[in-house]
Amino acid sequence: MANVKQKMVKLSVLFTTLCLHVAYSRRLTDDIDNEVSALPAGNLGTFEYKTTSYVKITQPPVPVVQRNVGTHVELHCEAMGSPPPTIQWYKGHMRITENESFEDNNYIVDRSPGFAKVASRLVINYVLPRHQDNYYCVAEAGSQVDRKMSALVVPNARGREMNFTQLIASKILGAHHHPRVTFWAPAYMDVIGSDVILPCKSVGNPKPELMWIDPNNKQVTSDEKFEVMQDGELSIRSISWDDMGVYTCIIRNSVGEDSVETFLYPMQESSK
Repeated sequence: MANVKQKMVKLSVLFTTLCLHVAYSRRLTDDIDNEVSALPAGNLGTFEYKTTSYVKITQPPVPVVQRNVGTHVELHCEAMGSPPPTIQWYKGHMRITENESFEDNNYIVDRSPGFAKVASRLVINYVLPRHQDNYYCVAEAGSQVDRKMSALVVPNARGREMNFTQLIASKILGAHHHPRVTFWAPAYMDVIGSDVILPCKSVGNPKPELMWIDPNNKQVTSDEKFEVMQDGELSIRSISWDDMGVYTCIIRNSVGEDSVETFLYPMQESSK
């Protein structure tokens, strides 16, 4: 058990280093070897299979948010884990998102555990009194679960609720909204030879169009190696060292656009 925890600590240290570089520089591919070799004992450029799953919310949503009726609000949450975690949002006890678990995705089988940092946004474009509640960011990886709460308070809620007819008359229902990516992986590590899926879930009205840009700044097209799936995920088969780099998911509609980046880091499997 101690060995598993030690491995997780090492992976977390490496992953934190990777994520910091992703945030501040797109030149991570030039620096990665130095960062790995600078870390404590052992070659952290290798990956050992683990039977113990792990997840931790590394950036919880803010504990309390106050928004008046009619305003826009977003709750943000990030988690790290192995196998790559998924994040669901709950309003009280009711689940309100359907982010698919990496390991439950039937498109890819016989995958290695992998290790990823994932992020999610809960977007409410027009706050109503009914939105006042406790919201939970729930991260799951294998059998492990972590959760954090955020309370949305609507100070002017009293007497401001609208029924369905009023929502239509006020043009709140069906209104056009700026597209936003709601679930993605800022960084993803897996063993060379593994099949991986990079997520990019989004919301927006009209429904956003989506494209992926590869580390060479070229648009990804579906072929034997890559496939852009219907829900926005990017499938990459049998990753190699040449696949390392930043993959950008871009979404657009008539209102605007949004984009997120995923740094993919292929690793050698440990021979131990």
